[in-house]
Amino acid sequence: MPPKRRSAVTPIKDPTLFEMGKLEAAGTLANSLKVERPYSELGLFLGTSAFTANGWPGSFYPVGMKPTEYLSYYANKFQTVEIDSTYYGTPSASTVTRWYEKTPPDFIFAAKVPQLCCRRKYVVC
Repeated sequence: MPPKRRSAVTPIKDPTLFEMGKLEAAGTLANSLKVERPYSELGLFLGTSAFTANGWPGSFYPVGMKPTEYLSYYANKFQTVEIDSTYYGTPSASTVTRWYEKTPPDFIFAAKVPQLCCRRKYVVC
């Protein structure tokens, strides 16, 4: 009998993006618009693939706005954003906490599946 293989996947022991308090009430929050947003439509989650990009300062973001204020401003215009950086690595708990603190209760982060998962034959991305 061949030796038992150990799993290549190590369980995450620290809280993840999905274990934060927002998840428990996600359904209720998603269906009740708490912030009046100019780019919103009831029943649809409108957002972009990031909350910053070349050309946005001075066009979408007011001239002179600090980059540390971008997410708060964005979250009052759109209800969701795709977090592309999660594809490349897990953000630190402090980064996720800052994102959480800068957004309204009904704001939704759509995190990309890490690229490591996409390389495995049994995971479909």
